[in-house]
Amino acid sequence: MLTEEKKSLIQAEERFRHEVASKIRSELGAVGEEVRDVERGIWDKVNEFLNSNVGMWLLSSVLVTGGAGAYQTMQHHYELKLRNRTQLITHQFEIANRIQNMKYFLRKAQTIGDAQLALKSVFVSKTPVNPDVEKLSLSVIYFNFYQMIGTQNKEALDLVRKLEDREYILQTQKPSDPLPDAEKQKLLGWVEALEQIEIKESHTR
Repeated sequence: MLTEEKKSLIQAEERFRHEVASKIRSELGAVGEEVRDVERGIWDKVNEFLNSNVGMWLLSSVLVTGGAGAYQTMQHHYELKLRNRTQLITHQFEIANRIQNMKYFLRKAQTIGDAQLALKSVFVSKTPVNPDVEKLSLSVIYFNFYQMIGTQNKEALDLVRKLEDREYILQTQKPSDPLPDAEKQKLLGWVEALEQIEIKESHTR
C-alpha cells in the first residue's frame, strides 16, 4: 500500500513529466513551422524567377536536368537542420529534467539512501524526456549539448563532476544512516547553482 508521501511524490513526478512533454511538443511544433516558413519563402522566390523570361529559358535548358538534384540537396539540408534542433531541445530539457529530479528528492532526503536515490539522476534518468538520453550520464549530456551550441560553461561542468564524485562517495556509505544536514545543504547548493546556470543560459539562447 502506498503511503500519502509516496502518492504525492508520484503525482509530482507525473506533473513534471507532463510539463516537460508539453514544452517539447510546443518547441518541436515551432521548429516545424519555422522550417515550413523558410521553404515557402524559397519557393515563392523560385516561382517568381521562373515566371520571368530568363527563368523560362533557364528552366527549359538547365533546371529540368539539375532541378531534382537541387531539390534533394535543399530537402536534406532542412531535414538535417530539423534533426539538429530536435536533438538540441531534447538535451536541454533532459538537463532541466535531471536537475529538477535531484532538487526534489534532495529536499525530502533524510537518509544516505535518500541522497543516493536523488543523485542517481547524475548517471541515469528517472523520468527520461527521450529514450535516446535515458542512460547517458549528465556530464555526457552536457558535453553533447555544448558541442551542438558551440560553447561551454566550465562552472556547470565542474558542478556536475562534483555531484558525480559525491555520488560515488555516498554509494560506499550505509543507506540507512541519517544524512547530515551540512551534507544535504551542500548537495542542494550545487544542484541549485546548476539550476541557476541553466536558467541564465536558456534566456540567452
